Amino acid sequence: MKRFDCFKSLAAMLGPDDIVVANVGPISREWNALRPSEANLLQVNLGLCAAVGLGIAITLPHRRVVILDGDGNLLLNLASLADMANQGLKNVLHIVLDNETYEGGGGLPSATAGKADLALIAKGAGIENARVVTVLDDFAQAAGDALRSSGHRFIVAKVDKGTVEKLPTLTLDGKEGKYRFARYIERTEGKQILRPRYTHI
Repeated sequence: MKRFDCFKSLAAMLGPDDIVVANVGPISREWNALRPSEANLLQVNLGLCAAVGLGIAITLPHRRVVILDGDGNLLLNLASLADMANQGLKNVLHIVLDNETYEGGGGLPSATAGKADLALIAKGAGIENARVVTVLDDFAQAAGDALRSSGHRFIVAKVDKGTVEKLPTLTLDGKEGKYRFARYIERTEGKQILRPRYTHI
């Protein structure tokens, strides 16, 4: 199963107001090629994707939040799963694109290439609706079911290594992406996030 094909299926299901948080590397690049949007918060640093998604979901409980995570990324901060479960979230779909490798770091295997099972870890943390999918039809069904219901859904999509060639270049870095997203939330929610800086003379 190809990660890009999963993204094609998911992108067709989302509305313009759905917030997507994606981790640094090929995940952000592929997602941006399919669904460029100010509602995307891209290039979130390793270990922080779930935690950032958690903060957004708590702050904006009326908005749907989709987290596009990687196995290596999530393994760096498994405590975030327990934190998320304890919040009883009603608006989160957390998808882990698990290719069993640190693709952005040269291809070293992650712990899921061995015995680690992220769906079982999520269930152990208290996330009841956690499952593994290995074929595209099952991914589409699982994602569709999750998006049609409230709660916190966790899907581990076992995907192939490698990315798509000839994608548009993603020139947005993490810092610029953060400010773009903050301004989008300010505009759509009518709340101030960014504070002006004053120069004292």
